[in-house]
Amino acid sequence: MIQIWLNSNSITIKSNSTLADLIKSQGYEDSKIAAEVDMQIIPRANWSDFTIKDGMKIEIVEFVGGG
Repeated sequence: MIQIWLNSNSITIKSNSTLADLIKSQGYEDSKIAAEVDMQIIPRANWSDFTIKDGMKIEIVEFVGGG
């Protein structure tokens, strides 16, 4: 298990989790979000290959429509 920061909250996840695993486990609809890891935007095409490491700071931003 590793400890990370997700949207400013400390959480524990399984070692060797990918960004795609994290997004799915947190219940986000991946077509409506952007992911930033340690202040770098990670392209959606790389989420399945991006392994999360202990202590990373991850921000997930949801796009919301409205008017």
